[in-house]
Parts: sequence; structure tokens; C-alpha cells
Amino acid sequence: MSEGNIKQSSKIISMIERDVAELGRRARKSASRAAKHMSKHSNIVKPDLERLVPRFDESEIILGKLLGSGGFNNVFELERIELLLDPLSSNHHKKISSKLQTHVRRDAAKKYQETSNFAIKFLSKATIEDRDRFCTGAADLVVEAKFLASLSHPNIVSLRGMAAAGTSGFATCRPIGYFFLLDRLECTLDDRIKDWKEEEKKAAGALQRKILDRSGIKQRNLLADRLRVAFDISSAVLYLHQNKIIYRDLKPDNIGFDCNGTVKLFDFGLAKELDDTMRLGYCSEFYELSGNTGSLRYMAPEVALNQPYNLTADVYSFGLLLWQMSSLELPYDGMSRAEHSVYVVKGKQRPELNPSWSTPLRILMKRAWESDPRVRTSMDSTYKILKREIISIRNTESIGMETVRRRSSSRITQGIKTPSKRRSSHRNLTSERGNSLKHMFKREHSTRRVSLVGVSNLMDQNPNQSNPVAA
Repeated sequence: MSEGNIKQSSKIISMIERDVAELGRRARKSASRAAKHMSKHSNIVKPDLERLVPRFDESEIILGKLLGSGGFNNVFELERIELLLDPLSSNHHKKISSKLQTHVRRDAAKKYQETSNFAIKFLSKATIEDRDRFCTGAADLVVEAKFLASLSHPNIVSLRGMAAAGTSGFATCRPIGYFFLLDRLECTLDDRIKDWKEEEKKAAGALQRKILDRSGIKQRNLLADRLRVAFDISSAVLYLHQNKIIYRDLKPDNIGFDCNGTVKLFDFGLAKELDDTMRLGYCSEFYELSGNTGSLRYMAPEVALNQPYNLTADVYSFGLLLWQMSSLELPYDGMSRAEHSVYVVKGKQRPELNPSWSTPLRILMKRAWESDPRVRTSMDSTYKILKREIISIRNTESIGMETVRRRSSSRITQGIKTPSKRRSSHRNLTSERGNSLKHMFKREHSTRRVSLVGVSNLMDQNPNQSNPVAA
């Protein structure tokens, strides 16, 4: 290669390096601004809790296999944590060598050795190579880390550690320059729905099982299990709403299960804390927020139409999620984006409700996905109604089992020829059985009445009876 070509190549390499350095600085500034704004204006960010989050040097993290990819980020398995023998050898030793950090880092590493259930999240290479996406992704990732550092709920994924480099890690333009550690999740709700569908087919498939389960106790039990998961999700979303946080991307892909089977809400990249400066007006209940945010299938109409919205946008998404978990079908399956815009966003078509579902459950879904956000139920009401619905199904199951046992007992009693001297005792037994049945029917009536408590406000209003879209 000639001397001129060598100089030209060196010049090109120098220009690329300058461009990369400038890109890294832009991303770092974008992330720093987002972090500072959140620290200054947020009501939930707690500096004391943030200081308790273990910081790790990039060299201490050993990656495992890729677990999943999102719009901006990759999530990898954490193979192991190798703590530096001499923290002072790190470029960020001031962040990891304090007494507090020495303690929390050791505890985190020990917990990982005991459970091996951590994952690591950072920007993907494709995101870093895109100038605009790099800055946006960096800001979102930092905001997500600050959210998770301050939130504490059993159904929200826990933050287990962060990069010691902080936002300066983005300046390196390396994917693992900035990262944080999370609970590792075994599967998503989307995976679990597929498993539930198989269980449902097995429960309804064999003729012998149908004969043994004429009262449908098995089917109701499966539904109750799914509603319990929905209840846990509603608990997490209610916790966010109580802290004035709108999630904005509620869907099966953002809900997972850890190694213990506990439901976990994760991916807070689109979450937003609401404050009064965002209000449409002084007395308005709506906020000026980014439109068309989230996944279209579960997106509230006002969000898709770039109109002001509030926490009830999450309620709409939850209503569709609840329908999907109950029916085990995909809402609006087969619809094109254009059809969804016409019939769902601008129209009033919604998934078809199964008449076998209880009245409170059907009303809850209808009220959750109302086109007008002002008449939707709140997440607090949703949480309470689901709780009563689960209790109602479990109580009905107990009553059904008791009825089956009594019928079986009656057949056995009728088939035995009792001596005449025991007839008076038999009459007393029959009388006691009659009284017990009366008591049982009173319990059943009481259970049905209780299951409607808390939804009377929904029953008073007539939900819009639009033509549903078969999903």
C-alpha cells in the first residue's frame, strides 16, 4: 500500500473515531438529562434507595446466553459475577469501594451464587449504531433503572445491580457500557397462555373426563387460576397508579414468571410519572402525553389518536389482557392495521364476550375497554372486583363438590336395606340432610349476592352494546 493510501485510510479511521466519540457524548448527555430531570421532578425517586443498589464494574460481569430482545435492548443470562479482588484497580473505584457498596456488592454476589437467577439488560448493537435510537434508548434505559430502584412490589421485577460507570458508560459506545441486573424470568405470559390453552383442551377433550366433571368444576378451577394471575397483574398496575405512574405498554410479552412461578411486570421503558405540569388544563383529568405509544393491539383509542389521556389507558389495555387470559384467544386476531383503525380505534368494536363467564367479569371487561376513558372503571375497582370474582368461583366449586358428595351419599343410603329398628334414625338423617341442603342453598345465594358487591356502580350503567369483533 502506498504512503498516500495509508494516510487516506488513517484519515478515514480518525473521522470514524471522532464520529463515534461524538455519538457517545450525545447519548451520555441525553441519558444524563433524563436522569437529572427525573431526580429533580419525580415524587417516587428515592436517593436513599438508589444508593443501596449494588454497582458493578463491567469487567466483573460474565455474560451467558441471549434470553430476549426488545425495541432497544437485549437481555442476557448472567453467567456469573467475579468481584474484583482490588476494587481500587477499577476506573470507577470511587463508586464501588465505599463501605456501603462493599457490603451490598458482596450480598448481591452471594445471592446470585445461591439462586443463579439474575439477568442483565443493556442496549443492543443495532440501537447504538443508529444515532437517534441510541440517544432515545439511552435515556429510556436510565429512566427505567431509576424507576426500578425506587419501586418495591412483589409483582414487579426487582433491580439487583447497576453499572458502576453510570451514564458515562454510554460514551464508550459499547453495548455493556451501561447495564443493570434484574430477576431472571423463566417465561412470559404469552408462553403461559399457550400452556393454558393446552390444559384447557385436555380438560375438555376426553369423554370420560366430561362425564366425571359434569358440573364443570375443572373448567372453573382453570379459569380461577388464570384470574389469579390477572389479579396479581392488576395489583402491580394499581401500585403504579397509586404512585401516579402510567405503564403504557401492558401486554403478555411484558409480563413474566420467575423460577417460583410469581408473576412479574417488567420493561418500564415506556412508563411515565404524571405531574400537574402535564395536565391539559388546571381542572382537567387528562394529560398531554406522547401519542401512539405502546403496542397497537392493546393501545387505548385516545392514545392511538394522539389525544390527551390518563391512567385509564392502562385499564383499557388490562381489559383486553383479561379477555385474552379468560378466552385464551388473541384479541383482534387477523385484523390488519387499517381495519383495526376503522373498527376498533375509531369505531366501537370489541372482542366477543363468552356468555358462560359471570356477569361481573363480563361487565368489568366492557367497562374497561369503553371508548370514553371517563366512564372506564379504575384499576382500584378492577382489583377489588377480580378478588371477589376469584372468591366466588372458589366458593361455587366448594358448593358443587358438597352437592356431589351428598348425592353420592344419598344413592348409597337408598341402596342399603336398613333394619326396621333403625328407621327412626334414618328419618332423622333425612331431616338433617334436608336442613343441610337448605343451609347450602342459602350459602349459594349469599355467595352470588356477595360476588356482585362492589360492581353495583357498573350495573347501574348500560355498557355500549356494539357489534363485537370475533377474535
